[in-house]
Amino acid sequence: MNQPVNTNTSATGGYLLPTPQTPETGELTLEQFLQQVLVGVSGLPGDLVRPKWQPNPPKQPDIFVDWIAFGLQEEDADTFAYNSIDTNNNNVFMRMEALTLQCSFYGPNSLRIGRLVRDGFQIGQNREALQSAKMDFVSTSKMTRAPDLVNERWVNRWEMSVYLRAEDLRTYPILTFLSSSGTLNALGGTGVRVLPIYPKEEA
Repeated sequence: MNQPVNTNTSATGGYLLPTPQTPETGELTLEQFLQQVLVGVSGLPGDLVRPKWQPNPPKQPDIFVDWIAFGLQEEDADTFAYNSIDTNNNNVFMRMEALTLQCSFYGPNSLRIGRLVRDGFQIGQNREALQSAKMDFVSTSKMTRAPDLVNERWVNRWEMSVYLRAEDLRTYPILTFLSSSGTLNALGGTGVRVLPIYPKEEA
């Protein structure tokens, strides 16, 4: 994935973009990563766990085939982000996000597959992949039956939301004030005091 490049720093002025970095999901997009997680907890083959809202939707499986359609439906970030300085004097920006993953379960065993996904997230080992990407499972919604009428036949479908928590971490090129020299005028109760500032000595 191409990332925008901006050479500005806090010293140059202008808008700042975060330093390009590898996503927590590695070479996978978030959608590809979540697809692998759903394959793992459902036990279905990868080609039967499909993203919703594709530009060129593939043909829908047969009415008697169990499969999942999923899509990231909502993202809600914390109001206040956390800013700090790391050991390399980089400005680190961190925010927690609440993600809503909408899952549709199709087929004669759709309810059972939905239960597998719901309960699978309760197993610690099944959450290790999420945690390695600085994400974790929070909860699921209730399951709701919502069959589709296709070609005068009812296609069994159950709907459920999976709620996840994710950490969003970025580094911005904000330079720190390490050392200087000169004088500092400090206004106190007895008037102006001139304080010397000495340059930092090299180790």
